[in-house]
This record gives sequence, C-alpha cells and structure tokens, in this order.
Amino acid sequence: MFFGKSSSQTTTTPHNIAILGANALGLYWADIFKNLGHNVFVLCSPKKAEEYNATDFTFRDSAHLKNQRNNFHFGHELPFMPEFLLITVSAQHQISDLTLLCPNILSDTIVINFCFPNLTPILSEIIRKPTINTFFEGWVNRNQNHISIFGRSPRITFNLSDTSEDAPFLRDLFESSDLKIIFNEHENESLWNFAAPFLAHNLLTARFNCNIFDFGKTETGRHQIDTLLEEISRMAQADNIRISTAELLTKVYEIPSAYVSSLQKSIQTKNPLFFQRINTFLLSKTGQNEKKYPFIHQIIQEIRNKY
Repeated sequence: MFFGKSSSQTTTTPHNIAILGANALGLYWADIFKNLGHNVFVLCSPKKAEEYNATDFTFRDSAHLKNQRNNFHFGHELPFMPEFLLITVSAQHQISDLTLLCPNILSDTIVINFCFPNLTPILSEIIRKPTINTFFEGWVNRNQNHISIFGRSPRITFNLSDTSEDAPFLRDLFESSDLKIIFNEHENESLWNFAAPFLAHNLLTARFNCNIFDFGKTETGRHQIDTLLEEISRMAQADNIRISTAELLTKVYEIPSAYVSSLQKSIQTKNPLFFQRINTFLLSKTGQNEKKYPFIHQIIQEIRNKY
C-alpha cells in the first residue's frame, strides 16, 4: 500500500470509480482508491491505454516507495456504470479526454471536477448534468512512470454544502483515505482559498524557473514576491474574499520546494495550453486593467515569451 491505508484497512463497501485523466493527480487517486478496495478504471485514449496497461508505475512520497505492477486498468470505454467519476484532465489532453465521456452511462454518477481553472461550462454541455467543483490542496508530480507526492497529507475542498444529498457519499469515499475533507458551499471562498497560493506559486516559479525558497533569498526576490501577493490579494478582494498577504505568504511557503508547478512544466514541454487556461482565468478577474495589476500583467507577458 502506498498513498492510502493498508490493505488490512480496506473499505467493506467497494464502489465503481472512473477517473478521467491519466496525469499525476488521476494516477494518485487511482492508486489510493484501488488499495482501499474499490473498482477503479482510468479513462484515456486507446493508444495511451495500451501503453499504460503495460507500464509499471513507481509511486513515492516522503516516507515510502512502491514499485509494483498496476492493480488498476486503463481503457477508452468504461466497463461499468460508475458511481463516481473524478475528472483530472490536463490542459494538453482536455479535448481528446472529454470526448471519451458518454452521458447515458453517467446518469446516476456523482461527477467530481478537480480541474482548475475549471471546465464547468464545457462539462455541462458534454455530460448534461451538474458537477461538483473540488479543490485538491496537495502537490503531486509525474515524471514519465514515476508519481511523487510532496509535503503533508493533502486537503480536499468540495464546493458543496455539508448537508447536501451527495455529502454522505463523498465522506464515505474520501474520508477512508485519511485526507482532510472540507465542505464549503461558498463558491468564491473555496475558489480563492485554493487559487491564491496556486497562482502565486505557478507565476513566480514559471517566471524565474526556480523554487520560491531560492528566489526568496534575495531582497529583490522577496520584494517581488510581496508585490505579486499584494496584487493577488486585491484581486480576491474584488471578488469579496479577504486574504491577507501574510496569510498568502504562509501558504505559498508551505508548498514543498521539490514540487514542480504545472506552469513550469508547460514551459519545459513548450506546450502553452495550461498557460492559456491560467491567462483566461486571470483576464476574467482583472480584465485588461494593467494599471490595477501591473506586476501580474508583466509576469504574464514574460511567461508568454518563453513558449
């Protein structure tokens, strides 16, 4: 057992779980839920399914290493009607992955959307039902067949009331994994509690191509970190969410130094799709107001020039 509880603690009520997205986060969940005794299937293209079903993935955290044959399966067609569907698609595979979804088989499925910026408008058109926007506050990287999670135990925030009809099922599914579970029906609050440190870390590490700890060793670096956090704090405040720069700084420094941000990876692979999603989100919050958020606009321009 690796990310979840040991096999002696597996759940007595197995669920059919589908995961759309064979990226780091998708494989993280596949490993956890399979080891908890659930039936897990990862949706991906036929080409990827053939490759991944023949791949031995190595899973690692700060204390454990597991290198064994996969005990979950990949494919482009679901072998069952899932009770839960977790969507973790990466920007570069967004279009091809979403075409694998079949609305008819998902009529009774609880759909959990981990994508940020979220894909709610697109998803609603494809699956013809609402999704639960969910925020994963953890740090998972994939390097070929190696999956690594850094730092403390992740926290999951569902943009949902804890008295909602789906809440008991989500507790049953996720609490057995020993992760911290939060229900928050206030959409903007859930969004910014996740987005503020996520954006700060991605923008800074992508711009300077180093971790925050190294960049923050100099006075110039610390000043630029403070400037960005102040602008992000004002952006959240424009959405009626108060996040102090001190609180935001603490959250940013809690992100492990070994973690490589999604924006850094997109530059390394010269694939601008994730950058475009981030840029679209920022534009939706800032408009074209460069005078109000000058440092954010400067960083965005510098990152754009890296592709």
